[in-house]
Amino acid sequence: MPSPQDPVHARLEELFRAYGARVKVLLKTYGLDKHGIDLADVEQEVRIRLWHALERDRSGAFHASYVQRVVASTVIDALRRAQVRATEPLPEEDDEQPAELGEGPVGPERSAGDVERMQGLERCLAEIPERRRLPIALHLQGFSLQEIADLAGIPSAEAARKLVSRGLEELKGRLRELGYGDFED
Repeated sequence: MPSPQDPVHARLEELFRAYGARVKVLLKTYGLDKHGIDLADVEQEVRIRLWHALERDRSGAFHASYVQRVVASTVIDALRRAQVRATEPLPEEDDEQPAELGEGPVGPERSAGDVERMQGLERCLAEIPERRRLPIALHLQGFSLQEIADLAGIPSAEAARKLVSRGLEELKGRLRELGYGDFED
């Protein structure tokens, strides 16, 4: 953590004087306690991310919309971590089944193809207008329409559904252009 004399520290404190109350209210609206997530931990993570952003861009102006995006992405990451912790344990070594024949390559070829496809998906997603990008990303991670609306600050689940639907159509079109195949409608 920077020293109190550090200009980054002073800007961080100024940022939290201006937006700290709003950050706390936003965090409470996400209902993180239902997922076993400590609000203080998430708030600390928001502070750390803002501190890193201030270090990277010492002259940048960080407005409420930027702080809100940092809060949203931090909440999404916390929910992902909580979801990962809640998954079933790995099977014991004795229960391990060999890979089925016909599943395709399991080695480096498959890994390289997966990485290439994910990079293509990320490029296509980055080209989608920002208003649709976050709802699509949340949808692809398995969030419900109401959760998407809550996390992205969209007025209703129906509005989130429309943004996701239109965004997915655009994403599918871009992926088709890159040669990633046809998609079911």
